[in-house]
Amino acid sequence: MRNSKTKRIVEISILVALAFVLDYLSNLFMGWLWPQGGSISLSLIPIAILAFRYGWGVGFMGGFIMGVLQLLTGAYIMHPIQVLFDYPLPYAMLGFAGILAKKINSTTGVKQMIYIWCATGLGSLLRLTCHVISGAVFFAPITGENPWLFSLAYNAPYIIASYIISTVLLTVLYQRNSQQFVLK
Repeated sequence: MRNSKTKRIVEISILVALAFVLDYLSNLFMGWLWPQGGSISLSLIPIAILAFRYGWGVGFMGGFIMGVLQLLTGAYIMHPIQVLFDYPLPYAMLGFAGILAKKINSTTGVKQMIYIWCATGLGSLLRLTCHVISGAVFFAPITGENPWLFSLAYNAPYIIASYIISTVLLTVLYQRNSQQFVLK
């Protein structure tokens, strides 16, 4: 029993660390495209694998921890509430992809692919919602534009691109090695 619990903690830790590294690298190489923050990132992949493997609760927790790591390693803070909506909460939302974990792990082929796309789409949509709220409430008023449209226009391109690239890669991973990702 203890060995199983240790294995689970190690797997969660590795996937959260991988999500953090992937996000850090994307910010390092592509951060200049969005000067106020954000980049096309593959961090969805390990968080989704975590959520598909252990369920949405563990995915939520893993994403939250990843967001806290981001916060601790170089956050741009304007307001205490913005901290929550820009860092831990959006990445925690990616964990909601685990809502369809049973369907993803019990199907194959086209059905599995559809579930993966829907599950990661839900997580990405919830992440986008958090970033849009943060941008509209705390950043966009500086520009003098409609804060909600400005925030949506700023955040949507990199989150949609992250979703598409990550989901294509997840689909390929699951099509080739689905049994490696299913909890036994």
